[in-house]
Amino acid sequence: MIIDNIPVFAAMVRNYYSVSMNREMIGYTIAQDFGPASEKEIKAYSDATLDDYSKYEEYGGPAPPFFFSRSLYPMFKKLMTLKGLNMNLLRMVHGRQGLICHAPVSGEDSLSVEMSIDDIKETPAGELLTIITRAYRKGSLVIEGNTGFMVRSMARSAPKKKIDKPDSGSDFSQPGDGVKISICTVKGQEKKYAKVSRDTNPIHTSDFFARLAGLPGTILHGVCVIAMCSNSLIDSLAGGNSERMRSVSARFSFPVIPGDTLTLTGKRKASTGIEEVIFDVSDSRGRNVVKSGYFSYLL
Repeated sequence: MIIDNIPVFAAMVRNYYSVSMNREMIGYTIAQDFGPASEKEIKAYSDATLDDYSKYEEYGGPAPPFFFSRSLYPMFKKLMTLKGLNMNLLRMVHGRQGLICHAPVSGEDSLSVEMSIDDIKETPAGELLTIITRAYRKGSLVIEGNTGFMVRSMARSAPKKKIDKPDSGSDFSQPGDGVKISICTVKGQEKKYAKVSRDTNPIHTSDFFARLAGLPGTILHGVCVIAMCSNSLIDSLAGGNSERMRSVSARFSFPVIPGDTLTLTGKRKASTGIEEVIFDVSDSRGRNVVKSGYFSYLL
């Protein structure tokens, strides 16, 4: 894992004094082909996210919704450690994640992936880097990802109060059916997920580096958290059928400590042929770890 992180450590040192990312990097794109994956890899990912592997045992059937992300971390690492980007990784956090499923993806699929720096903009909390990922199967778009990485500002100003809204822009002001789901994480899960996802960032694998970053210890990956939220919503609302999922997005607002029990609460609203859910997730101490969650699936 140390060898895998050499480019990350080098970028941390190189950009230690960086205060702004290079806007000229907007539009920079890389591409790579992936797949097919093995049944063993699908099972390992299911186990790391505490998912029920029996849903995916039929090879050629749908893979877990975030399974494809395990192939993408090397691409993310390549973009974020680019010398021309000047990204200060010591102040970077995974801010938000979104996924749109245009068609089910199976383990036996071969995908062509394009990943682009879509935007770099100032926010009250710091600079937000947005990366867009598009995966194609035989030329047809099957998956789109929208990932936000926040480089926290060095200036500590009081945060402005705001009302979080779902990314979809849907109106959920009217009463709807409530959703409440308990999601259990386990100690050591962060290291297991690091292995299957290839995201071996030291804050997930080393207590020393995690504490150096101001954390109480290693924390669970944001993608693992949103994958577990998606799995729980699919099991509770869509009969365990991941092919019915159409989109999910969320903002990460507080680290998840492995071994904690999370509570997902939300509200459902049905429209023609589809149901939408807005949700938040809190930890056992009542702190919001996920905000502005949005999930949609076919009825």
